[in-house]
Amino acid sequence: MLNTFTSYQLIAKDINKSISQISKQPVVDRDTKYYLDNITKVKSIDEFVNNDRLFKYAMKAYGLEDMDYAKAFMVKALKEGVSDPNSFANKLTDKRYADFVSAFNFAARGSAATSYNPAQQGVATNYALQVNIGASQPGFSYYQTETSYYVTNVSKVKSIDDLMGDNRLLTYAMAAFGLDAKTEPPARVRAMLEGGVTDPNSPANQLPDKKYAAFVSAFDFVQYGDQATSRDAVQKAVPAGYATGTGLVLVKPSAQYIKGEADYYAANISKVKSIDDLMADKRLLTFAMASYGLDAATETPQQVRAMLTGGVSDPNSPANKPTDKRYATFVTAFNFAQYGQQTTARDKVQKDTLKIYTTESALGFIKPNAAYIQSETAYYLANITKVKSVDDLMADSRLYNYALSAYGLNPATEKRDLIQSVLAGGIRDPNSVANKLTNKAYAGLAAAFNFEQYGETATTNNPAQQSTVDKYLRQTLEEDAGNTNQGVRLALYFQRKAPTITNWYSVLADTALASVVRTALGLPDSFATADVDKQAQLFGQKLNLTDFTDPTKLGKFLTRFTSMWEINNPTSPAVTSVSVLFAQPTSVGISTDLMMAMLKLRS
Repeated sequence: MLNTFTSYQLIAKDINKSISQISKQPVVDRDTKYYLDNITKVKSIDEFVNNDRLFKYAMKAYGLEDMDYAKAFMVKALKEGVSDPNSFANKLTDKRYADFVSAFNFAARGSAATSYNPAQQGVATNYALQVNIGASQPGFSYYQTETSYYVTNVSKVKSIDDLMGDNRLLTYAMAAFGLDAKTEPPARVRAMLEGGVTDPNSPANQLPDKKYAAFVSAFDFVQYGDQATSRDAVQKAVPAGYATGTGLVLVKPSAQYIKGEADYYAANISKVKSIDDLMADKRLLTFAMASYGLDAATETPQQVRAMLTGGVSDPNSPANKPTDKRYATFVTAFNFAQYGQQTTARDKVQKDTLKIYTTESALGFIKPNAAYIQSETAYYLANITKVKSVDDLMADSRLYNYALSAYGLNPATEKRDLIQSVLAGGIRDPNSVANKLTNKAYAGLAAAFNFEQYGETATTNNPAQQSTVDKYLRQTLEEDAGNTNQGVRLALYFQRKAPTITNWYSVLADTALASVVRTALGLPDSFATADVDKQAQLFGQKLNLTDFTDPTKLGKFLTRFTSMWEINNPTSPAVTSVSVLFAQPTSVGISTDLMMAMLKLRS
């Protein structure tokens, strides 16, 4: 019989190969196949616990095999979940129960508990939430309204006087560059605009804060005259800068989608000659209302018709009565009450509405319609499982944009190198890039696409599926080793748990872990009855917890343990140390391998 040290080394040197051998055992292979074939069919706690074969497999995987009879106990834990710190599972000192409930999280995931994957359903759910919460953020309506005003009026500005004469436009324009028109003396603003930026000694260029020069560079009337506001620097860049400055988290649809909606509107709006025509084309109505900050999906057709019919001439009309002036703005554009069949021939409808929509939609101020969300989500779910690495995700811009948007991150402004680092570092290390960033959205993204921990299975892994199988196989490996040598089982168990140990009290709370430490330190079993604080203090004096996260140092510690275990629990009658020095390696007693390991501990 092999000694403890040798037996452990044979298994640990290639743990994956050892687990593979376990998985090929007929009983294990059969039970695992049954589990994987059936676990995704389980949609409730009752179905789970009533399938004895599945339930026992899962319980063993989490080291709870001895409790698989206590179904009422486990049902209570499963029903309360782990979201509440005071839930039944979380209050138990043995954290294996919380781990088990977290894997089979029916309380949070419902019928999707055994098929849920954060990179699949989790991201899709977050994406839909991000789309819907955009308009509910503080200040959204104001920012949207101001952008609409800017877009429809800035082209009329042909001079410095025009810009200075419209305080609303000036405030918006300066805000896009991080400047506050309320605190800037008008004389200084005018002087900067009149000086331009061509001369290095101009008022704007002389200021150390380069935001002033950036503002004047956009509204460079000195160089471009009355064409200054027709440039992209004014038409597109200013609204983009303004939107960024709001700090809002918005989902921006694709340019292709925006073009498709705009093209449809442009091709069909002239055909609309009445309120009935507009109401009959839901796509046009949605476009028109969205341009003025209204959601056709949340307004009843009766309300919309009443507003359009009433017009805006009467101060008491349905559109004028609400305090929210977006209704009146919408009806002013589509004023069938005043213009009749000529309503949609006007620039207000043909040009302004189109311009507002394309600009605001690109900025995220207009929520994409349900068809777009459905299409993007369908593409995402159909393709995300093909993603096997960080590089795969970043190579597909459509998937990448969807994923970042789901966590409130703007794909257009996020630095790809940063996202690469966030995803590569994962979340297990407290000092990973994702965990160190103040914005927790990055950690959320890294948790969903956890390639660092799950590798190629990150987008398909479900804790109730392969993760449970992996745990089951590891548990079986340890149990099989224990049937021959309990010291090997303890060493394998410690190796598995070591990276999760955060303090000595958690070691003392686990009798198996505590036994390994006592044995390695040469302490008698009676030491377990000593004061807990004194035990923890001694462990801390003798060992460094951080060593357990270092594979090399952990290996040396377990060599020490298996050597000490063999001395205390010899696998066969001991031979003299002298005879060992001259004997050929044998499979009994304290082998040469073991003696060499012990000598290394002393050196």
